[in-house]
Amino acid sequence: MIRDVIAAGGAGFFIPVVLFALLLYAVRGLFGLHGRRSQHRREFLEHWDSTRVDDDLWLEVTIRHLYGTHLPAHVIRKALAHPHTSQALLDLSELWDFFDYDLETRAVAWKYKPHRSARIRALLRHWPTLRYFLFAGVGALAAYLATHAAGFNQWALAILATVLIAAAFLSLWHGEALKIAERVGESWIRRINADSEQRHAVDDVP
Repeated sequence: MIRDVIAAGGAGFFIPVVLFALLLYAVRGLFGLHGRRSQHRREFLEHWDSTRVDDDLWLEVTIRHLYGTHLPAHVIRKALAHPHTSQALLDLSELWDFFDYDLETRAVAWKYKPHRSARIRALLRHWPTLRYFLFAGVGALAAYLATHAAGFNQWALAILATVLIAAAFLSLWHGEALKIAERVGESWIRRINADSEQRHAVDDVP
């Protein structure tokens, strides 16, 4: 089949076919990931037991199975007390990689210095979209040049185009976390640390 494609359109025509096949494979992978998440949600609802919420180990393992993030039990309970529990757990699971968690004080802070500024967080939320257009544009250019090149240059450009287009989609895929960080990151830090401060205030009472 490959020989027929090359014979019909030339080697230059083969590059877009390969790129399209790889892109299709990547899209199928993303849909497969979404399907696994849906399955995890069904399993979570089947095994959720509100009478075991006080069991730290069970609670942490159950939430990790659903969201793939290891959240401390007391943070999970904070989310369970939120009026919009599902959204709260989703936000925390996306935010947790941005937080630095102190096991002793059970307080959190921004892990990366740029995120400590509200202004920079507001700018960073747009970066994944800009990065998507940058990667996609350069990738499309590389794919176009690949169809007009030959030999090693053709394949080098084709590989570059594939990597950049894949990076463009991954940029959008992971960009949601930055939007959540800008929207509710600071409020969750205050909520979690309020419990930590209250706990230490009680411990300090003679």
